[in-house]
Amino acid sequence: MGVEDFENACRSLDAVKLRAPITPFIITCDFNPSLIAAIIEIFPNSVVQIDGFHVMQELNNGIKRDLKVYAKTHFREEINDLMEFRAFLNALQEKRNKTDLLGAVHIPPLKKIKSSHIRAGLCREVIKRVLFTLTIQEPEKFFSTLDLELNTLQKKHGSILTEFCDALRGKVPKRRFTIKGRNRVQVELLKKLKTLCVHIRKPLQEEVASFSKEKFLIFKQPEKVTEEVQEALKKFLDQHPALKEYREMTLNVGELYREPYHLVDGRQIDALTQKPRYSDKLNTAIATLKKYKSEIIAFAKVFLEHPELGKACRANMEWLNKRVKAPFKASLNRQRLDHVINRMQLQLGGEIRNFINE
Repeated sequence: MGVEDFENACRSLDAVKLRAPITPFIITCDFNPSLIAAIIEIFPNSVVQIDGFHVMQELNNGIKRDLKVYAKTHFREEINDLMEFRAFLNALQEKRNKTDLLGAVHIPPLKKIKSSHIRAGLCREVIKRVLFTLTIQEPEKFFSTLDLELNTLQKKHGSILTEFCDALRGKVPKRRFTIKGRNRVQVELLKKLKTLCVHIRKPLQEEVASFSKEKFLIFKQPEKVTEEVQEALKKFLDQHPALKEYREMTLNVGELYREPYHLVDGRQIDALTQKPRYSDKLNTAIATLKKYKSEIIAFAKVFLEHPELGKACRANMEWLNKRVKAPFKASLNRQRLDHVINRMQLQLGGEIRNFINE
């Protein structure tokens, strides 16, 4: 059809009407307002229906944007905090390499983080509690202070910091406390703090990978949910209860295409509500579905009046579009016309009529 503006759409549809003198019961399309207006203009006696594929695509793309924001808030930002702490420690290492002892002026204040970033908060607490020991000049005082801080941290956080604390204790001299020993342990302290940042960050990165893989379970409609998928979905929503509303949202709208025709009244679309916490994309999608409610549920009346129509046509014509295009893509449009028609006949499993040469 080319550019889908009103004039081009009218021109293309008018050519179809001229070559195919029929009046379709129903014509499916997407949300393009120019195309909808053109269909009404050229085929005023046909019903315009926005097919289910584009309805669910519009809604689910909006939900995906919210899931992206959710992942950023719950994982990415905290991972960034931990990476910034590691960069902070790298800078201190470079300063430490240029001097025998760091002064208070060499250690800038740590950045503040959100209270919800529990693991990054733990890392920040550890760094803050032990970092000041790098400024202690007397070896004996340095080692006693470091041991006291390590005991306090391990008592408070338990096994989470056991490896970190034990690794540092293993570096403490057994007999004499010297300047050389202090310097060696201070260097190790910075290394172990950097390792701690990586150790704490690793589970978060694993959660991000798992979330990216499992978030698509939200969009599974009941007919595609096996027992295995149901169990995985339940586990995912138990881990992320805030996402249950998105699951309910996509299920409710998908119900339009599962319930009997005589029950289709668009109440699922009426139930959608724009909220400030939703992304702009999701709120726009909700507004679009509400605007085109009558076109979305138009199939119900048509199929009640014409029960002979195939069920597949009531909701999703996109899979047919792909099958129509398949023969052309397969041969770069170099097949003879009769071969193309035969292949389309096989792909679509219905009657193919050629109006081009008539």
